[in-house]
Amino acid sequence: MADKVSFTNFGTRRKVRKIKRKRTQSSNTVATPRERSAPESIQQPVSDLVSNSNEFKFPFLEISVTQLNPSMRDSWCDMQVSMHNSGNGTARSITISFDNLESRGKTMVDELDVDSSIILDFEVKSSSRESSISRMDVFYHTVEGDTFSIVRRDWFPNENNDEIIFHNEIPPGEEAKANLYTRKEVMSDDFHIICAKCEARSPANFRICGKCGSRLQKRADRSQDWGSNLKETTAVQDNREVLMQKLRKLGELKDKGMLSDAEFTAAKSKLLR
Repeated sequence: MADKVSFTNFGTRRKVRKIKRKRTQSSNTVATPRERSAPESIQQPVSDLVSNSNEFKFPFLEISVTQLNPSMRDSWCDMQVSMHNSGNGTARSITISFDNLESRGKTMVDELDVDSSIILDFEVKSSSRESSISRMDVFYHTVEGDTFSIVRRDWFPNENNDEIIFHNEIPPGEEAKANLYTRKEVMSDDFHIICAKCEARSPANFRICGKCGSRLQKRADRSQDWGSNLKETTAVQDNREVLMQKLRKLGELKDKGMLSDAEFTAAKSKLLR
């Protein structure tokens, strides 16, 4: 492109001054292959999360509790707890505890592999004068440290002899008061969220990705959606956390006796296939 030339008259001498014209980029510039593929690269981590969801390993304990002799006040009663890990991951640090029963014997297991079973024999004692509801909690963990729990309730002292007890979370005879035994959530949100742009994993309360700086979630304390990128969040749900919540919910439904054995087996197989 030719330069623009201007002439200035200084009497007898003519001075020539060249003015360079700025080149402007055409609005019809064709996007480079890198620019075209950007949206696909952003969406790729999301599809990877979905396709890899079946690789998550979670334990799932199924228990059965047998009372071998009657429970009398201030006397030890023999108990037998059978555990089976029907999940697809190893269960670690399994503990059994009671809210108003004393216990002695082995109530802890370090590790239970997939499709393995174990029987624990121990004793419990109640100091209550009248039969009252006792709660049994079973806690176990994944290799990564995620916690699962089983809650069962029954009456102690009692006259059960070689009978299965602690059937459900709702104690016998209290079905009409099932809402009183609703398990309360300690944390209702996901523990982590994932940035779809760089795949970095951040705590659930983070709004900005610490790795790439992309916005993960919009501000909840603003009444109006103003700002540059409030709606352009890159966070996606952590599928591992979603699967873990579904397994916990399935365990709750089984503890409450709301699922038949066939329904429970089908739902568990679908989640852990």
